[in-house]
Amino acid sequence: MQTISFKDSDEMRAALKGFLENGVYTVGNHSNNAEAGVILCGNISKAVMDMDGEKNMFYELPTIFHESALIERFHGFIKGWNIPRMNDDIKICGWALNSEYFCSILHELRDDISYRTIVDKLVKVPEKSDTRDTTAIKRIATAYLKLFFPNVRSVEEVDKESFKIYCLDRACKMRATIRKQLALLDEEYAGKDIPKFEVI
Repeated sequence: MQTISFKDSDEMRAALKGFLENGVYTVGNHSNNAEAGVILCGNISKAVMDMDGEKNMFYELPTIFHESALIERFHGFIKGWNIPRMNDDIKICGWALNSEYFCSILHELRDDISYRTIVDKLVKVPEKSDTRDTTAIKRIATAYLKLFFPNVRSVEEVDKESFKIYCLDRACKMRATIRKQLALLDEEYAGKDIPKFEVI
């Protein structure tokens, strides 16, 4: 990703900000709503990443990603080495869940709003919380709920402790990394940690 360059960085940054904010993209005179998110994959040095967000992780990426207004629109940050590389030990023989089938299920779940309804009922949002923090944390928690607990259909079926550990806490940690990076990019964000979201 470090080698990516744009003819007009400002125009590309504005397009990305608009897309990340409201899901609308424009090409020429054509505008449309998108149903996908954006994932950036970049090789940031391990020395920087190991500082747990205390160093500017975006410094090694193209300058288009050095603006806080753009980075604030990203929901979370994942260290690549937390995702295991494919190796022979991971491969299995015998019965398994076909990955295309699994992807199809997840795709179908995108339109199922019941998971977000459950998250809305479970998560207590602190007063005066930043809307982008709340949106990011609820969206990530909803995604984790679909992945780890696809069987739940109501709040009553959710084990609240498990939801807190595997969904809400992870979502908050991902967003907290973005907040730390914002403070390094722009002093306006210094001292503005994410509020404490709790399970009701």
